[in-house]
Amino acid sequence: MSERIDGPRKPRLLVILEAGTAIPSGVLRAKIYHQCLIDAGFEVRYRNRLRPGLVRLRETPPDWLVPLMTGWVAQVLAGLIRSLALVSEFFIVRAARRADVVYMSKVSSLGLVRKLRAGTAAPLVFDFGDAVWIKLLGFDEVLRLVHYVTTDNEYTAAYVRRFNRQCTVVPDCAQVEWFDQQRHKRAANPDGTITLGWIGSPRTAHNLFALWEALEQLCVRYDHLRVRLLGVGDDSPYLPPFEKVRYTCLPHYSQASMIDEVLAMDIGVFPLHQVEASVVRGVLKATVYMAGGIPAVCSPVGQCVDLIDDGVNGFLAGSTREWEHKLSCLIEDQALRERIGQAGLETVRRDFSLEGGFSRLRGVLEQAMAERSGRDAGKAATGTDGA
Repeated sequence: MSERIDGPRKPRLLVILEAGTAIPSGVLRAKIYHQCLIDAGFEVRYRNRLRPGLVRLRETPPDWLVPLMTGWVAQVLAGLIRSLALVSEFFIVRAARRADVVYMSKVSSLGLVRKLRAGTAAPLVFDFGDAVWIKLLGFDEVLRLVHYVTTDNEYTAAYVRRFNRQCTVVPDCAQVEWFDQQRHKRAANPDGTITLGWIGSPRTAHNLFALWEALEQLCVRYDHLRVRLLGVGDDSPYLPPFEKVRYTCLPHYSQASMIDEVLAMDIGVFPLHQVEASVVRGVLKATVYMAGGIPAVCSPVGQCVDLIDDGVNGFLAGSTREWEHKLSCLIEDQALRERIGQAGLETVRRDFSLEGGFSRLRGVLEQAMAERSGRDAGKAATGTDGA
């Protein structure tokens, strides 16, 4: 673990999450580093902009509420979430005045960033992933207002640097350390079935259309092939209308259940379409498969092309024919699955470890605090003040 920070008191870090652990990035881009931050000497406080319980209710409502979520109930819930967010932002700004540095994980509020910039002297570190600029009004101004930006890959970083040069890539942690703790559970299916798995959400399930035809052909050819889909929600209107595909779904999953599910898979797939939102998406899904020791088969889109050495630590498939051929090779050849899976595991151990990601994040936080100390010293020397 990293050496501790020396000083008369612990540096105070305020971590602002969009909705706590109700949004996966709250874990994977923030709370996953909690113990690393403590061991490095930080005093850490967390604040949520949105109420996690209400966000979960909006995103995954109970069955009885689903029919009402397109009417007045949805409007009332949205209004309640917005109103409580304004209250939360007031207390967030007040907490930020006592912080040495503020780290925001996927916060989608230009208004809050403006308030923090005007109401606190703490340097602002803004973390995000995906093509947020497509949907979030004022995102470019957010990038200009904050002092530092962290993101998960060079594709998003290229966009950021048009507005803010202080951008550092902090790769998503593949969670290999957690997989290692549970790896003893991995065993061959006694009935000889091959499980092909996909991890995602209702909003990303449309990507399965990229290999729909291949899956249909494969399930006709291989009676022992099964498809397992994680995170598609209770109702799956975004899935392809499968005909011959034998599949089961886990509507929602936790980190623990995800690890168990991946360890029960034989192959992981990461299909994408060649659009901007996919090009900058990052490779977390692929690296999670790799951390589980199973071969990842990915579309040749964005960072996947950089991550996958085709046929060495994974496979790239850009057409129905390629999906069908490369998945067939893996289905038929256990030794090939084991070889590719082991190479992928070695890749994530080297490039996507918790310690490696934290080392980059810590460098940004320390740089931010050092520059603030320099500014404060300059103000003291000249007798000036201000944020």
